[in-house]
Amino acid sequence: MVNNLNVKNIITGWKNFISKSEVTEKLATDRAEVCATCPNAKQGKLLAFIKDSLKEIEGAYCNSCGCPLSAKIRSNDICPENKW
Repeated sequence: MVNNLNVKNIITGWKNFISKSEVTEKLATDRAEVCATCPNAKQGKLLAFIKDSLKEIEGAYCNSCGCPLSAKIRSNDICPENKW
């Protein structure tokens, strides 16, 4: 379910995706490793156009919450499956 907090977290995630600070990218790398093996990580047709340095989640979204993983792993949000 999408709520205002989720939207704010994903917007922050997209900002972090663009800025790519060292701290954010370390956290994103750790989270991407988990998401890459998660059965809820699905490839999105539109997301395929967004290039990510973390290739294991490039173009993917979370089927549990619907968030694009490039933003989700860089946000202040939590994994809907409590994996990180």
